[in-house]
Amino acid sequence: MAMTVVFIAVALVLGGAFAWWRTASRLRRTAAKLDRAWAEVEQALAARLAALKEFLAALKSLGLVPEARKELEEVVDSLPRAQAEGPRALAHADDRLRVVLWAAYNGLPRERPERLREAQNRLAEAEDELDIVRRRYNQLAVDWNLYLGRTWPRFLARRRGFERVELYLLPSQEEEFIRRHGPVVS
Repeated sequence: MAMTVVFIAVALVLGGAFAWWRTASRLRRTAAKLDRAWAEVEQALAARLAALKEFLAALKSLGLVPEARKELEEVVDSLPRAQAEGPRALAHADDRLRVVLWAAYNGLPRERPERLREAQNRLAEAEDELDIVRRRYNQLAVDWNLYLGRTWPRFLARRRGFERVELYLLPSQEEEFIRRHGPVVS
């Protein structure tokens, strides 16, 4: 009887230690994935910023849409500050950028010079890449936040200094995201 109790106690201790190790490993792996995903977002943001500056230079050299160009320059200058503030501020800056770009595109002539078309294509490619990495980051962030909502991971995350992360959702995308994934967990 005493041997059975000792065996059960040892099994419980080993099982608890294994669960603790598994949870800690998953937290480390997922945190690393999340960091890599945000690094990809930052690379895509840098590529988009370069494409935006090229687009602005093309507009300026051709003398097109001077009113919208000034507003676009202001928004482009505010993007690095918004990026430093975090995903929510960046999302609002991105939303403002989309509105200003739309206004600039509406002021362009139907027949566009080759340089402007190339700049527009690079900007479109950069925006597409940013959308792809933003979706990946958001999915990982939702998974992370849901995982941290569970008892053992939450307890271990507090001890290791892990916290929930903020999603990088554009205000115009929040409703669709909530419809697909449920309430936003951040």
